Amino acid sequence: MTAALLPRSVFVQRLLVVDPASGRTVDAGFADLPSFLGPGDVLVVNDAATLPASLPCTLRGLACELRLAGPDGWVVLFGPGSWRDRTEDRAAPPEVGVGEIVRVAGRDVRVEAVSDVSPRLVRLPLTLEEVLHHGVPVQYSYVPRPLELHEVQTPYAERPWAVEMPSAGRVLTPRLVASLRAAGVAVERLTHAAGLSATGDPALDAALPLPERYEVPEATWAAVQGARRVIAVGTSVVRALESAARGRLAGTTDLVIGPTTRLQAVDGLLSGMHEPGESHFQMMAAFVDLDVLRDVVRHAVEAGYRNHEFGDSSLLLPEAR
Repeated sequence: MTAALLPRSVFVQRLLVVDPASGRTVDAGFADLPSFLGPGDVLVVNDAATLPASLPCTLRGLACELRLAGPDGWVVLFGPGSWRDRTEDRAAPPEVGVGEIVRVAGRDVRVEAVSDVSPRLVRLPLTLEEVLHHGVPVQYSYVPRPLELHEVQTPYAERPWAVEMPSAGRVLTPRLVASLRAAGVAVERLTHAAGLSATGDPALDAALPLPERYEVPEATWAAVQGARRVIAVGTSVVRALESAARGRLAGTTDLVIGPTTRLQAVDGLLSGMHEPGESHFQMMAAFVDLDVLRDVVRHAVEAGYRNHEFGDSSLLLPEAR
């Protein structure tokens, strides 16, 4: 991994701290994170490792692509093109029906189901071994060269569940985690199968996030229950903890969090920079009034904060309860 090939924001990380009640912002660096937290705060990370979730496939003789989209073999189909094309500019694939053949991972695979949401969301009987052998990480057109699998892992990644990197935690290095703990902050883990951030299909994008697996360890849940403040590292952690608060510590969740959601487990959010219209932005609106959030976005744009997976970070942090 070289500085010449990766986005500068991988190495220079800014942090925009927001008081959800007042909308007051503080411009800081990510290394300053421990100074905003303290004893009794619990920071929860998603330790899912990122899968090589993009596989080449052939549909009716056309070279296409599929990306994993959730449990039980669901994938999203993309038409001809490459990672250099923006997701929203990719051509749509040919529509396929149940029983139709897709050539993937060196064999013919039969479509088992087609979603009512979009004909591009289909179920294929792929194995984990095929994904690991034939897949590559989901790529981003704004990155100047293809990313390798190790470059889309957080420092604490473990179980291979994530379709895209749980990117909010990518700069939580062991040294920074040690600094947080020295400041009295507990750092706990859960696993959530972070899904696709975008598909280029308006119907599918409107339905994001799709159902995803999660597992909250009992020790993590106990720490959350006794915390002064619970700060989720990434929207996937919010979804997992809020799903746990509504019934089960593990399973598959279809919970969608937005402006009208009453949060039951999470107080604050450490996340990337998100724009209006994105599902992640809608989740942020559960923490901050939409009008305030739009003002924060305007400030971030004017101040030159970077968005996307390798961009800067925001910290929505309420006063201690």
